[in-house]
Amino acid sequence: MRPPRSLSSRLIVYWIVGSALAFFVLPVAIRISIAALGLGEFRDENLESWTTKRARYVVQAALREAPDGHKFIEQTAELRGYMRRNPEFRFAAIDVGAGAVLPGSSEELATAFAPSTRVDMLTISFHMANDPNPNARGWVRTIGTAIGDIRFVLYGAYFRPEDLFYNLSYTLTIRNFFVYLPFCGVLTLIAFVVVRRGLAPLRAAAGAAAVIDVNSLKERIPSADLPSEIAPFVEAVNHALARVDEGVARQRRFLANAAHELRTPITILCAHLANPDDATFRRDVKRDARRIRTIVEQLLSMAHVDNQRDSVECETDLGNVALSVILNYMPLAIENGRNIELEQPPSPIIARADRWAVESILTNLIENAVRAEPKGGTVQVRVHRDARIEVSDHGDGVDPEDRDAVFEPFWRKNSVTRGAGLGLAVARELMDKLDGRIWVEETSGGGATFKISFRSGVFGAPLSNAKAPARLRPTVSDRT
Repeated sequence: MRPPRSLSSRLIVYWIVGSALAFFVLPVAIRISIAALGLGEFRDENLESWTTKRARYVVQAALREAPDGHKFIEQTAELRGYMRRNPEFRFAAIDVGAGAVLPGSSEELATAFAPSTRVDMLTISFHMANDPNPNARGWVRTIGTAIGDIRFVLYGAYFRPEDLFYNLSYTLTIRNFFVYLPFCGVLTLIAFVVVRRGLAPLRAAAGAAAVIDVNSLKERIPSADLPSEIAPFVEAVNHALARVDEGVARQRRFLANAAHELRTPITILCAHLANPDDATFRRDVKRDARRIRTIVEQLLSMAHVDNQRDSVECETDLGNVALSVILNYMPLAIENGRNIELEQPPSPIIARADRWAVESILTNLIENAVRAEPKGGTVQVRVHRDARIEVSDHGDGVDPEDRDAVFEPFWRKNSVTRGAGLGLAVARELMDKLDGRIWVEETSGGGATFKISFRSGVFGAPLSNAKAPARLRPTVSDRT
């Protein structure tokens, strides 16, 4: 059976079950435990006092009445078994109305509690003075049975573990049930009111959360009056809303900047197309088209990163990838009056990374470095044995306070400077995806050195066997 979905209903059900166990079971269990230890006000009560109820039921079940009205005690299998387990057990059953002792009763007990006494013995606990066992207890009670009012006198039964369950079952009476019902009803009503009032702040928080949409992500769910058990959950939701708000704001800035970055080269291209007779027409159009293509490719790269949530586990030779990227980009670098130099160890440096991702990262870093490198200068690319790659230029560099912001999409230092585009943002996204790191430092002598470091778990030749780093300086002959 599935529990109710309502927390209020679930707590009330648990309360009813728990209170029933406490009402019917706990008092008997506690008193029997205290009697076993002889503590408190029950020091005159011992475990033997708690076995008489079971003994009385055994004797009562053995009462019989013959057709002629003769009453007696039959030696039933249950009674014989009980007496066999309790060799010192004795009992007497006295017909109160007739003043007669039923056959099978103990003569000693019947004499001690003869029906001729003037006292109506409802319930009495006693100990026989001549019994050497100080813990022995007897019990006298007059009960209405199917054959009339019978006074039961029981003595000499000893407490056994199964008597505990008998005493617990005796509490499940109709009288106790009717006593429990109003008690349970009142406390259940109190529990319902307390739970409803306690969860009222949560309902208010749910109402506040229900009106939050993409246009109101700055709103937060109030947590001031929430119970301490629920407040951490609401605070976690608020933190999640803050992250979503930041992400949406970043995406909006990204779209706005992307539109702005595309509008500028398109406007310039349209201006050039309007004057096809200019001497530099073809060169200008090609440059504008290349710039638009670069921005579109960067946008596609960002979309590719977002769509691939699971990183690809594969081994990639970093030196081989660096050489391939440089050879592909070298013609454009030479055309713009720059050179690219590659340094790498002679042995392969293998990193756990997707080759496409490494190529995209290096392409963006090299393109950024070639653009920053002064005309006639050389961009240096170094592959290290610890799966680290450096791309250095000798341009204006990046100020220390801008070294984090430069990885933001279309970051601009001010309204005058040209935007950085998406290249560095794509590189950072890919490095995060590969559990790597990307950062920028100052180049010795001036400029910026972008460094990427892949996660541990790389393979390569030991340092002791390594030779001097190989230096590759592509020239015009390297064009493909």
